[in-house]
Amino acid sequence: MEKIKILHTADLHIGAAESFLGADADARRFETLITAEKIIDLAIKEKVDLIAIAGDLFDSNTVEERFITAIFEKIKSAAPIKVIFAAGNHDPLNADSPFLNRTLPENLYVLGITDECITFDDINTKVYGRSFEHSYLQGEESFTIKTDENYINVLVQHGELKSDLNSDYNAITPKFVRNSGMDYIALGHVHKRTEIGKLEGTSFAYCGCPEGQGFDELDQKGVYIGEVGKKNCDLKFTPVSKRLHIEEKVDVSSCNDSNEIFAAVLKQLENVHGENFRDNLYKIELTGEISEDTEIITAEILSRLSGELYFVKLKNSTEFLLNYEALANEPTLKGIFVKKMLEKSANATEEEKQIIKKALNLGLKAFKTEVKYDED
Repeated sequence: MEKIKILHTADLHIGAAESFLGADADARRFETLITAEKIIDLAIKEKVDLIAIAGDLFDSNTVEERFITAIFEKIKSAAPIKVIFAAGNHDPLNADSPFLNRTLPENLYVLGITDECITFDDINTKVYGRSFEHSYLQGEESFTIKTDENYINVLVQHGELKSDLNSDYNAITPKFVRNSGMDYIALGHVHKRTEIGKLEGTSFAYCGCPEGQGFDELDQKGVYIGEVGKKNCDLKFTPVSKRLHIEEKVDVSSCNDSNEIFAAVLKQLENVHGENFRDNLYKIELTGEISEDTEIITAEILSRLSGELYFVKLKNSTEFLLNYEALANEPTLKGIFVKKMLEKSANATEEEKQIIKKALNLGLKAFKTEVKYDED
């Protein structure tokens, strides 16, 4: 066999909770399992030879039994596909591990806590790697088991690509990659997908997590699927996530009231994110310049959006379209406030001017309507 077909996944974090979801948090935990099952179904559909899981299948070793049983049954159903797992820092291979002290599916292979190689003669492939035993793992200068040029060589590793070994999370250096002799290194730990890299004939990549766990994990999430052969690979990214975390700026300069702003936000979300846009989690920032007569009631807009979207946070960053000099000359409390702020801005640095401008805008909104400083 000159090539094998693989599916590379990692950091599924089955059972992870997004606490900010409140009442929906528990249901969201089950979606991590549903996405994991979807990945197995995809592997079956694509008729892959091997699934590489590069760590953190579970969010912790104390995840409920119902999650463990369900995913192991799903893995069993994928036979004869071979499923290789290297434990990560969230689900280390120790006495508490769900992978120990139980009968595992026959097609599930768990790499040990020291460098290990598993040989599959039927697909002419050797799979290498090692698991975390604890939450931290010191990286190696090089893998201690030599590759076999007569086989396709794949390394499954949870760790951190670094220029040196200064890391608590299994540092993997360029030297390690160059000297590995591997045909492909399936990486886990970093939740953001990378393109396929290559050093000295060894291809390597992070597939990223299949489900984002917060607004620090944006963009499409999925897996890599494709062929790996001797010193070459052809892997394609396939999205699998049920929901996306999205930060969206919406210019509402042309809107005259809260109803128009609500409609403008929904229209933009649908245009940009498609017919299933309601399923995602959003941080929306309203931007643009509006008339002082335009009344933006953030609470009303948020309430309306919450009825349409799975989850939404809203921040009002609009600015009033005003003649500040004329306003500063008004014999009113608002005029005095503007005059004082303009005086402060006159001798400020550029960075300070931005802060003063924001404070001025917030102050004017306070004169106009309700302001929540922590809108975001």
